[in-house]
Amino acid sequence: MATEILRADSKSISKVARIFDLYRQHYGEKSDFETCVKFLSDRISAEESIIFFAQNSSGEAIGFTQAYPIFCSVLFRRDLFLGDLFVLESERGKGVGRKLLNAVKEYGIQINSKGTLLTTDVDNIEAQELYKSFGFEADTGNRYYYLTL
Repeated sequence: MATEILRADSKSISKVARIFDLYRQHYGEKSDFETCVKFLSDRISAEESIIFFAQNSSGEAIGFTQAYPIFCSVLFRRDLFLGDLFVLESERGKGVGRKLLNAVKEYGIQINSKGTLLTTDVDNIEAQELYKSFGFEADTGNRYYYLTL
């Protein structure tokens, strides 16, 4: 069986939280599985994010993505903010990230979204190449600012 892309729900939270915890560790955070479960459960139950995950033929989660609905008030439509995309290192280069991006794209089409916004570290060249090959374009018409609180 090939890699399967599924939308996370309350029944699959633990499976997704395991890989979400690895994602956070990838960015230097300490492992905290219980808080990962709570965070993801809260996002899903409040309908604050859409989470898709990839699972292999053994039913193990090997990647995930999380998108947050936002609004484009000028066009009266939703946008999506792609906050997270992670694939286990052992599974990279096999099209898993592309399948996850496609799930977000298809969801965006279903909700009549204007588009999907994402940010990535300037030195994350591998991810940037994936995003460009998928059709994302660098936004040169806007300047983004961030206020740290």
